[in-house]
Amino acid sequence: MTGGELAAWVSGESQAAGSELKKTIYSTLFLVTALTLAACGNAASNDAPAAVEPAQETTESTTERETVTIVDFDGQSIEVQTNPKTVAIYDFGVLDILYNVGFEKTGIETLIIPNSTGGLPASLSYFEDQDFIHFGGTLFYVDHDVLDLLQLELVILGARSFGMNANGDRLNDEEWDAFREETFNRYDETTFIRLGPGREINLVQDIQTNARVLAAIFPDLADEIEAELATILAGIAEVHDKAEASGSTAIFAMMMDATSLSVFNPGSRFNMLYEEFGFAPADAEAPAWTDAHGFDARAEYLLSINPDVIFVLDRSNNMVGPGPAFDNILADPIVAQTTAAQNGNIIALDPTSWYTITGGFGAARQMIADLMEYLD
Repeated sequence: MTGGELAAWVSGESQAAGSELKKTIYSTLFLVTALTLAACGNAASNDAPAAVEPAQETTESTTERETVTIVDFDGQSIEVQTNPKTVAIYDFGVLDILYNVGFEKTGIETLIIPNSTGGLPASLSYFEDQDFIHFGGTLFYVDHDVLDLLQLELVILGARSFGMNANGDRLNDEEWDAFREETFNRYDETTFIRLGPGREINLVQDIQTNARVLAAIFPDLADEIEAELATILAGIAEVHDKAEASGSTAIFAMMMDATSLSVFNPGSRFNMLYEEFGFAPADAEAPAWTDAHGFDARAEYLLSINPDVIFVLDRSNNMVGPGPAFDNILADPIVAQTTAAQNGNIIALDPTSWYTITGGFGAARQMIADLMEYLD
């Protein structure tokens, strides 16, 4: 299957997200199998716009280069040349996908990636000691000083890009727009696209979008991307079926630091626990809360909704906080009265997979494994 065929297929399937999740996943898996065996053409809906449109091929030296039109996370149709040699990637989920399907096949010769407090996530340690790697900015800051030194063909931005200045100060919306515009104008010969989910995460759709675009840009990886995507969708479907059959009520909790607790109900940033992974919300009547950090809660709230399982993301154990706090919630005497605690069902989630690398293949596999710890 070509990158263009995979792109159009995923674009058509991703429109079925939401309440039709299971149908979307099973339909997608069916199409993956059918397309792989029969090598048939584009399976996207006839009503959907083409996600990737091959243009005329050009030849540079002995390497054939093709221009494709992709649709990024901002909904922008952008012409991108395949197999770029000089690239910057400011989203860990994108790095995660390319690493898990064979980064060496991308043909990238120079790569700029963001620095992170405490270093890169362990699952991305491959990128720390490579000669072709340059560090330029952070997930929130695109460093012009580094970009000025290299003539980049492609910059893949993340949702967090342009969120801070060089001093680490958060930018308001007006400052964000100005920084972004300045960057685009400064490098008018460079192609900019945005991948990676923002505050509203639709896990299946977001992974498919990342896969669609990367398969189009790096066609030599299209088969590997297709195979890994099928495996992940099958895993999500399995979790959904088991969670739904169990009838277990759940709550997604985040420890912001050693003592501060936030919870995420349906309609929140971590809605995938309920919608896509199939767990029944312990507080089904809770109002939608879309703040990126949930809403503050006390142990008494957990006892009042009394979930069968509490999934805890210890943000303080991530690269953005001071230290672990998971033991604190286990030791809380009020939390200890919940059904989840009494049955030993307070489950720690991998913080980097759920919080930092969302949208990547390796991260998705870890998310599935975290939930299977309870379901199995």
